[in-house]
Amino acid sequence: MERVPKKNPDIIWTNLRGEIVLLNSVNGRYYGLKKVGCAFWEKIDSTRSLTEITELLFEEFNVEKEMLVKDIEDLIKTLTANNLVTLD
Repeated sequence: MERVPKKNPDIIWTNLRGEIVLLNSVNGRYYGLKKVGCAFWEKIDSTRSLTEITELLFEEFNVEKEMLVKDIEDLIKTLTANNLVTLD
């Protein structure tokens, strides 16, 4: 079964000039996402799997698929470790 990322409802976020800024309202910590991270975050809708989101990003960005998959794996590890998203 495919894992589906879900945004933590306690996270306050906004897109500021192409960079997403996240605030974990529980611990008061800020996080920033750049171009691919922003696109990933905006595609999290609690229904799309990691594979589906990665495919959408591959269509959007002109990058090698292996590199994109590794970058998304690293990103999701960071997001889950900081309680910004969960994987169901």
